[in-house]
Amino acid sequence: MFIVEIRERLEKSVAKIPREWRGTKHEKWFLNNNASKGKIGTVCYKEYLEYLGYTVEIISDRGDLRYRKKKTDPWRKAEVKTSKVDLKVLKSGSINEQLWFNQVRPEQGGWQEVVLVGIYPSHVRMWRMSRGQFLNRRGVMNSTVKGLSHVGTDQLSQVTLKKNSKVDNFHEWELIHNDQQGNLL
Repeated sequence: MFIVEIRERLEKSVAKIPREWRGTKHEKWFLNNNASKGKIGTVCYKEYLEYLGYTVEIISDRGDLRYRKKKTDPWRKAEVKTSKVDLKVLKSGSINEQLWFNQVRPEQGGWQEVVLVGIYPSHVRMWRMSRGQFLNRRGVMNSTVKGLSHVGTDQLSQVTLKKNSKVDNFHEWELIHNDQQGNLL
């Protein structure tokens, strides 16, 4: 099994760490700024693709990379978004999960897929959707809504993956990697 290793990439700072994350493999996630958190997700996807035998280049500081299998293949561009999971352990013992990915840019040209990288306390999960699927389904998916915008644009979407007693929309996205070993926590 391929394990995405980010422990050494997590920077040192001061932050409040939720109870479910204390003492876990990825506890230092909370010690990073937003820019470095996004870059961690891009590096996770890069390492995953390299493990599969692709040549990969990070092409921007906003989470974009491109990859191809052979030098004669055209490059594929991915927009990578990263989120840590919010977990809530209920008295019943079940666990609610939620990940929030902001600023997916559907109108920006050039990318062929959007990849969501979820950072869990002790593992990493990745989901993917092609550009065509995203553009065709974003209006009907439970996980996708129009997102926060910057001045001059209202062309951003956000994705919220949720699993609780009433909602489970993780199935809307193709799970391409999950290196969970043992319990969720």
